[in-house]
Amino acid sequence: MVGFLVGIVVLLAGAGLLSFWRARRQIVRLQTKLQAAWQEVEQGFALRLQALEELAEALQAAGYAPEGQERLRKALAELRAAQGGDPEKIAEADERVEAALRGIYRALPREREARVRQAQNRLAQADEELDIRKSRYNELVLTWYKLTQRFPYRYAARKFPKPALLAVPGEEAELLRRTLAL
Repeated sequence: MVGFLVGIVVLLAGAGLLSFWRARRQIVRLQTKLQAAWQEVEQGFALRLQALEELAEALQAAGYAPEGQERLRKALAELRAAQGGDPEKIAEADERVEAALRGIYRALPREREARVRQAQNRLAQADEELDIRKSRYNELVLTWYKLTQRFPYRYAARKFPKPALLAVPGEEAELLRRTLAL
């Protein structure tokens, strides 16, 4: 009888260790995917910065929205400074760029020079590509949070840094609340 109980305890301990080992392996794989997705997001931001700089040059050459150009250049400098840092700061800097762009677009004439239209099209393509990359990254972050709510994963993930969503802080809290039902 004692041997039977010892066997059950050993079996349960082995199952627990196996479960923890599997959870750790899955967390490591997810961490690798997150890092790769973040690299793609950074590449997307680099493409977007190039497109934004091209648009700023085209606007300056055409003489459109001079007051908006200054706001855009300042916002671009903040976005460049935030690159490679915290996703929250990048998202906030990107939101300032978007605000500057909205002001510029309101001031543009209906008929624009071809160079400005081409720069706008290139920016739209870069924005589309960046949105796809950001969505993929945010999906992986949400997967991380969902996964680490469960028992063995919570303990296996303690040694890894928690990834941050690439969203403006108010949006981030709402997205987490909706997705994770917190």
